[in-house]
Amino acid sequence: MVRLAVFSADAIVDAAITLLAEGGPAAASLAAIARKVGAPTGSIYHRFESRAAIIATAWNALHGGFVAAVAPPLGAGDGRAAALALVAWARGDARGARVLLLNDAEQVLDDAPPAVLRAAFQRQQDALDDAFRSCLQLLVAHRPIPDEDASRLRFLVFDGPVALLRPHLLARGAVPAFVDAMVSQMHDALAPAAAPPRARRRSMARAGA
Repeated sequence: MVRLAVFSADAIVDAAITLLAEGGPAAASLAAIARKVGAPTGSIYHRFESRAAIIATAWNALHGGFVAAVAPPLGAGDGRAAALALVAWARGDARGARVLLLNDAEQVLDDAPPAVLRAAFQRQQDALDDAFRSCLQLLVAHRPIPDEDASRLRFLVFDGPVALLRPHLLARGAVPAFVDAMVSQMHDALAPAAAPPRARRRSMARAGA
């Protein structure tokens, strides 16, 4: 009688996430994942076709949570809320934040994961990119949007908060409240000039006619 695998896919992915958070991609070898979950290496193949499939599944699960937290306020035109949502996400999932924010996607996924998993990641990234473009269009009055405003918003929503989070993630300490305060202060100082309300623009146009 053939013995069925008893180790769940979720347990294998969770082990991979822990190893990625602790030591980056090099720490998450197939043998290390098997040891972490307490499974024979061969039994991993009952659930996944390769290490690359495990790592991509783990990355997509984390990245999907990140996008779900940040994209809605970003798409609604609230860059400050999106940046604060990023900080809140990192505070609530420090292990996931260490994986996503301290590693580059192409480094982690460079073992050519299955096409379906890479496509899933790209759909997530496209949703985030669409939300970013929507935020710019809602915030900035200029058409076309100046590169400076796009760079400023990218810094305020992503690069700045990640830089503030990085030392706390590396130290594996709690994210202090002053990070939220600093994110808000950055937006107060550097946010792109908001477009005037539509009614106000119409009024200004009539006045100039």
